[in-house]
Amino acid sequence: MQHQLLNQILDRASAFDIIVVSTPSAAQTPWWQARLEAVRGSILAEDATILCLHEDWPGGAGNGLGTLYALQQAQERIGLLERLADGARVALYHTAGKGTRLAPLPGAEGHNKPGVRLPGLVDVDDRKTAITLLEAVLRQTALYANGREGRVSVFWGDQVFIPAVAPSAPTHHADILCRLRPFPDAATWASEGLENYGLIAVSDTGDAAQVEKIGHATATSLARQGRIPTHAIGTSLGSFSMSLALTQALLAEFADELQAREGKLDTDPHFWMPLTLDAETYVTQRGRRGVSEASARAHHARMRALASTLDGPIFGAVDVGTDAWWWDYGTLQNWWTNVRRMLDTTEESAGMRAFFGATLTDGSVVLGGAPSGSWTQSVLVDVEGPVESDASVLVGCTGPIRCVRSLAYGLSDTIELTDTVVAEGRGPRMTTALDRDGGRDWDVVLPGNTMSYAQWYGSPPEDA
Repeated sequence: MQHQLLNQILDRASAFDIIVVSTPSAAQTPWWQARLEAVRGSILAEDATILCLHEDWPGGAGNGLGTLYALQQAQERIGLLERLADGARVALYHTAGKGTRLAPLPGAEGHNKPGVRLPGLVDVDDRKTAITLLEAVLRQTALYANGREGRVSVFWGDQVFIPAVAPSAPTHHADILCRLRPFPDAATWASEGLENYGLIAVSDTGDAAQVEKIGHATATSLARQGRIPTHAIGTSLGSFSMSLALTQALLAEFADELQAREGKLDTDPHFWMPLTLDAETYVTQRGRRGVSEASARAHHARMRALASTLDGPIFGAVDVGTDAWWWDYGTLQNWWTNVRRMLDTTEESAGMRAFFGATLTDGSVVLGGAPSGSWTQSVLVDVEGPVESDASVLVGCTGPIRCVRSLAYGLSDTIELTDTVVAEGRGPRMTTALDRDGGRDWDVVLPGNTMSYAQWYGSPPEDA
């Protein structure tokens, strides 16, 4: 099934009519507007409406209010609700966040996390250049456009997945992508680490409930009490779609917060959980997160009042299949692992190469540029000049460069690397190791660097 759906993606069998991108900085907004206008007809439909917006919300809105704020801005700019009423298929992409765990790669792109490059090529201004993370997500998620006329689909900008189950037609006011499977036993729950994910529990009629990260004992107790359904359960991918009616209801309900640009709400705990859990379960679950009973009860009542204005089932699930190929590029380790996955000989690796338009030749992948020299078990993207590469990844580099088990990103200097990561691009040269976490290292000046990531982020390049 993955290959069939992959072919639909590559054939551009479906496409969204309106693309809205929410960016975390004013500087990124025009950059993405120009970039996405340039990839019409390859990544996006030739006639797509493209609208890039800045989430100028003090302290951050959270992905719940952030979604509504972007939709409100789109309404003001292009009459989004009227377009939805006419059957437009709308996709909103969130790109907020500093990309701390992916550092230093976002910094090399001017602190533009969705602009981090991947091993694929796109045509931009008559030149083949490396595909960005956001463009890869745009290409893949177009699969979900068909059947979503008059709906808003919301996606995150750091993960690509090829489903093992064909998209189903929407049946609820909101539905969420997840990997469904029969309710597992305690051993399976522990071995797969399900307590680390937001979970979607589904009934045999298709109605679903959202729960936060919970263990098997808690889930089993809730199921026995009839507080969550037990037909199937799955890890949530977070991406969802909404009907026009629900979109309008949410915009009206949170109009005061949107007007004042105050508060921070996320979709899972503040939208889906109160809409799908009874009050006692919701209060208990939120209490585990330090939320007071009074606050949780008040919010639950608010969301249930909103639900009472809607006709039809509220919340359902869209299964992507337990065998879906899921490529997460949100951390440096995951980026490295998934880029180098191209070098494997598995069915999934072949599918990845097809998705990115890459060919495995003598154990390596070379895309764009004009490299010379030698390479083994390496991925070279947009590389120029002489290189010697062994088990390494080079992106946007100009040699001479010698790499052994290393990542070179945006370098244009003579350099030798062994078991290290060095990124430069649009900022100072920053060094780290593949086993380090940029989030934990955010305020640390690592060996070989002149500043911390936090200091670098506070002083972005002038053209960022």
